[in-house]
Amino acid sequence: MKKFIQQYKIRLVVRIVFQVVYCLIACEFFLRILSPVPLLPHGWVVTSYGLRGNDINRSYRHTTPEYRIIMTTNSRGIRANEEISYEKADGVKRIVLLGDSFAMGYGVDLEDTFSSQMQKFLEEGGVNAEIVNLGVPTFGNAEELVLLREEGLKYQPDLVLLAWHASDYSENVSSNLYGLENGHLIRKNKTYLPKARIREFLFQFKAYRWVAEYSQFYKFFRNSVYLYIRKPLASGARRLSSAFRAKAGNGSSNAKAHEGNSNPSDSYREELAIALLKEMQSECISNGAVFLIFDIPIKLSRTEFESRFPVSEVSITTDFEVFGPTELFRQHKGKKIYWEESEGHFTPLGCRIVGEGLARLALSKNLLNSKPIKPGKSLAH
Repeated sequence: MKKFIQQYKIRLVVRIVFQVVYCLIACEFFLRILSPVPLLPHGWVVTSYGLRGNDINRSYRHTTPEYRIIMTTNSRGIRANEEISYEKADGVKRIVLLGDSFAMGYGVDLEDTFSSQMQKFLEEGGVNAEIVNLGVPTFGNAEELVLLREEGLKYQPDLVLLAWHASDYSENVSSNLYGLENGHLIRKNKTYLPKARIREFLFQFKAYRWVAEYSQFYKFFRNSVYLYIRKPLASGARRLSSAFRAKAGNGSSNAKAHEGNSNPSDSYREELAIALLKEMQSECISNGAVFLIFDIPIKLSRTEFESRFPVSEVSITTDFEVFGPTELFRQHKGKKIYWEESEGHFTPLGCRIVGEGLARLALSKNLLNSKPIKPGKSLAH
């Protein structure tokens, strides 16, 4: 009798395992054939300055229902087909680009990224330009400030271009690299490596790496969990957007505007973002570089786009140079500027509009030949 029960339990376990595996395989085939999800693998390394970085000397494919592209990085994790020296060649105007996956160029081949398009239009305007793309997916302004100090300034930039996105509000808080104390920016932690060690361990196993990078079901499940977690953060970004519009409309000061803010965390995120941007600007000016912000609009529809950059704060407390392509996007009357089934990055058309707009701004305001005004004392180190 005991032997029979033992055999029954073994058969039951085998049956359950078989059914689970069968369901997983069925889900994988269903998604691949009938409802594919975007597969955007990305390799990480731990940098010497305590942040995540792009995997080095890597070439991999991004596949979605809308496109297939190749992502290639060099020995420093820069998206490029060649090595880029810290030393700048004579006669070259160098631009260092900071940002997240939008900056790195998710959604388009290398020659179609907005940085490549910007470089092309600058060269057509008579400028011998070189753009160093230091974009790293999921980075916020806090990580970008560290990257600017540790790597970006080594490239001797004439201009630093920051691709700013509404997700930066939450990323800045999540990283906990910087905070505000009595209105001043302070360094709180030396490192920010979310799950990096766990990922490094798991990626030693080829089977897991394949599942993480190429399994449709794994990506679908992971995205579902991610969206569930990020939903409250998105609501916070929308509240911030409404607060900015209200402040711009009544002309109130920063302090007065915060008095009516029902969520203190929104106020903190706003102030932290501004402080980080001001610190980046200060670093750039100290090193003889112009600081330019590219405000990435949020797509509401094919014809409507919204800026969530704190414009009212900029007009009151700072003098950032900000490029916003919202009106340029609207002029294209419903053409596909953002991918719609591929995590919402720019299409080649969107990149061309942005690249040309940035180049025209740089040329018209002579940003690559400007001598920035000396800043005050740096606030955080």
